[in-house]
Amino acid sequence: MEPIEVLWIVLFLMFGAIGLVRGFLKELGVTTTTFVAIYVISEVLEGRGVMDGLLGRAGEVVPAFATLTAEDPRRSLVRFIIYLLLMVFMVFISYHGETLKFGGSPPKGLAGALLSLMVGLLNGYLIVGTLWYYLDRLNYPTRLLGLYQGELSPLARALRSLLLFNLLPENLREPVLLFFIIFLIIARVIR
Repeated sequence: MEPIEVLWIVLFLMFGAIGLVRGFLKELGVTTTTFVAIYVISEVLEGRGVMDGLLGRAGEVVPAFATLTAEDPRRSLVRFIIYLLLMVFMVFISYHGETLKFGGSPPKGLAGALLSLMVGLLNGYLIVGTLWYYLDRLNYPTRLLGLYQGELSPLARALRSLLLFNLLPENLREPVLLFFIIFLIIARVIR
């Protein structure tokens, strides 16, 4: 497997290219739903302990889950897969079909292209960065699937320190996420 920083950079640039092609007005809709997905993962599932409750209840229904303890890497893998599926679902519905598109007309030429590229890169940073943050926080549970991430390189450690949740203090996460969600929704309604 390639080092995680190579995967992160490739996906980050891929989202930038998608943003360049789609235009920033459509990409802002993706940004809005991405902030909602990040809020649900960090504040609802993680922050309020919903995941622990879900995994505990799953143990009542599926006997294999009952053996998962809080320290079990398999529990971390299940938790990460749920976060991954939620993020993929939200991103998929953001890009598919009738999307949440902001009104207005984009600037022409280089200014419009740069704006589209920047919003696409922002989406890549939010989506891929959030998933990397939880991979790291859960101690890379994908090792159980043979996707081993050994010691992080100096570049990976530097990039990891730039992830959103590593830059944002824990007590500011909820208000900042809510601010951006509300700001983007108001910006969508006003235009």
